[in-house]
Amino acid sequence: MAQNETALFTLLDDGEQGYNRREVDEFMGRARVAYDSGEGMALSEIRDVSFSMTGGGYDPAEVDGALDRLEDAFAGSERDKYIEAHGEDAWYELLAERAEPLRGRLALPDGKRFREPAHSSSNGYRKEQVDELCRQLEQYLDGENPMSVDEVRTITFTGAHGHNGYDEAQVDAFLDKMTEIMASVG
Repeated sequence: MAQNETALFTLLDDGEQGYNRREVDEFMGRARVAYDSGEGMALSEIRDVSFSMTGGGYDPAEVDGALDRLEDAFAGSERDKYIEAHGEDAWYELLAERAEPLRGRLALPDGKRFREPAHSSSNGYRKEQVDELCRQLEQYLDGENPMSVDEVRTITFTGAHGHNGYDEAQVDAFLDKMTEIMASVG
């Protein structure tokens, strides 16, 4: 791997694909301004950002790790501001309110928590694996399972077709909301 003194992250060799340096630098610059100014940044903006791949770009694993830490920092800042303005009890009430729609989905029976892929040939996530994670997340929300947000961020599921799978987009959207709550807990 090539090193560059002014690079924010490790630059890969020209023959290796990495994230577009200009795009990453621009996003990280906007994030720094948002954080330093106290304005904040929507956690979904951090989660949803994507960068073009280019030869000799930034190491994707490093950038992805930095984005996770950035999401945690903004979530923590949001939490601290809310607690300062409204108190810690109000913060936990707000988190419980945000978690309520997620609890409704978690309470559904195994095999019925999410819709199946639109077509029998469409790929989805294996139901059994998603359902197992959902049981763990329900325990987390009940204070019975000390999971970390990184466990949810890095989870992978085996692919499944038709009635054996859940729709990937719906599961991903649910997990995004869950990680937002988990990052906010601190």
